[in-house]
Amino acid sequence: MKAPSLSLSHRLLLLTAVALLPALAILGFNEFSLRKAREAEVHAQALRMSEQASLELERILAGAAALMIAVANAPGVGESGDNCRAYMDRLSALLPQVSLLNITDLDGQSVCATSGRPEDLRPALSAPVRAALADKMFAVGEYTLVTAGPALLMGTQRTAADGSLQGFVIATIGLDYLGSVLKERPFAQGSAITIADRNGIIIAREPLPERFVGMKVPDEYMSRITGLAAGTMQIMSPDGPERIVGYQPATRPLGLYVSTGIPVLEAMAPINEATLRGVLLAGIGGVLAMLLALIIGRRFIRRPVLRLLSTIHAWRAGNHTARTGMLPGRAEFHQVGQAIDNLLDELDRRQTAQLEAEQHRDLLARELDHRIKNLLATVQAVARQSFRDAQTAETALQAFYGRLAVMADAHKLLTAQQNESADIEAVIRTAIDPFSGSEHPRLGLSGPSVQLHAKAALSLAMALHELCTNATKYGALSSETGRVDIGWALTDDHKILMTWRESGGPPINPPETRGFGSRMIERALAADLGATVMFDYAPDGLICTIVAAETALADRQQPSAGPFEPVRAAVQRP
Repeated sequence: MKAPSLSLSHRLLLLTAVALLPALAILGFNEFSLRKAREAEVHAQALRMSEQASLELERILAGAAALMIAVANAPGVGESGDNCRAYMDRLSALLPQVSLLNITDLDGQSVCATSGRPEDLRPALSAPVRAALADKMFAVGEYTLVTAGPALLMGTQRTAADGSLQGFVIATIGLDYLGSVLKERPFAQGSAITIADRNGIIIAREPLPERFVGMKVPDEYMSRITGLAAGTMQIMSPDGPERIVGYQPATRPLGLYVSTGIPVLEAMAPINEATLRGVLLAGIGGVLAMLLALIIGRRFIRRPVLRLLSTIHAWRAGNHTARTGMLPGRAEFHQVGQAIDNLLDELDRRQTAQLEAEQHRDLLARELDHRIKNLLATVQAVARQSFRDAQTAETALQAFYGRLAVMADAHKLLTAQQNESADIEAVIRTAIDPFSGSEHPRLGLSGPSVQLHAKAALSLAMALHELCTNATKYGALSSETGRVDIGWALTDDHKILMTWRESGGPPINPPETRGFGSRMIERALAADLGATVMFDYAPDGLICTIVAAETALADRQQPSAGPFEPVRAAVQRP
């Protein structure tokens, strides 16, 4: 997998971000721990609040119990008559929170009461109520409805001086009074308190008492009311906000269910604010760290790197005096800069030495070319002196001179290119230029660029010179309308195919004997090019096909797929 290409600035920013990850992880862990601790604290607070509310309710009911016991033992109470009813009327005026007082006998029959309505006197006739009061001095009952409105039923025993049970005192406390007591309690914003009887009927609720009083607690929460242990839970309250609720079950001596709820949003507000501050500070710190990394990176890292790169680019562009100028020291970039300067100094020395060597080589090549020309001129002069009086044909002597000139031109071509190889087209043009008219060129060339080594180039030039000489004497170049096409190609097996095709000249006949030129062409090309030479003396003109081996090439070259049909035709010819 290829690594993404990142700039140096991006790499520094990525490195800074990775360095910030442990701090962010620690911050996140601290926030998580604080939230867990705060949740546990809120749960404990809700439980304490429910305990306090339960104790306060017990105090209120204990006062009501004392009042009822006092009423039960008041003189004249328990005897029907105007005195008892007058006493009850005074109590009703003094205790408006007590919506009903009913003095009964053991059978629950009313002896004296603040109300004579049957629906108000009916609770005392209930067998379960009388059975509960027979077992204990004071008992808290259930949600009930009396003429004055919804109320909480309570009862106490009425005893004689000897302690014997004479009847009961049944009383109801108006739920409006309980609600007013709850309102007077200090509440945190969004907190709630709920009081329900043992059957799950809500008898007091803050806030929104008008919405919940008289309703039954949902069945999924009845296990908290009938359970044995106090506890806490986190619920979505019916009036909207999510709360953590502490509760006291109705199975306790009080006989009432008490719960207090703390809104989660308000309880977690300090933590949320701290989290928000932490996130903002972490974000600001991260941005500052990124900016500092970018600024410091540009100053102490990116700038030295760009200095190194600009020095290298300037040197490659030709400014060989460009150097980083960094002094050696402990800084790694300075060490790299010093190493680059040393390397550029070494390359500069080598290039200077190479240039001097090339200049010296050119001087030697020109000197060699001059010496070879002098040598060939000397050979030409010796030949002229040697054959001046001999029976040597002038044409043969001129041919010998021509071969010497071709050798000189081919050698000049190699030395001019300052190489040990030459392009095949340049070699061909060197050989045929003396025979090609400038106004009406009669020699056509076609083929790709192929590099020949020096020895092969010299042999090919001499062979082409012989072919041009023969064409001038006997072939196409001896006529004004004649033409010669030279084509070459490189095969897949890296052989050179070349054809010499004459056309438009006088009709030719195959020679009876092979001349010196043909033998020289075959032997020279076979020795220096590893070539096979085929002559086809067609009536319309000579066709010479040369198939040179790979050894004639200067190096391994790609085969050419040029459309040179004469080459293919020559190769396919039997």
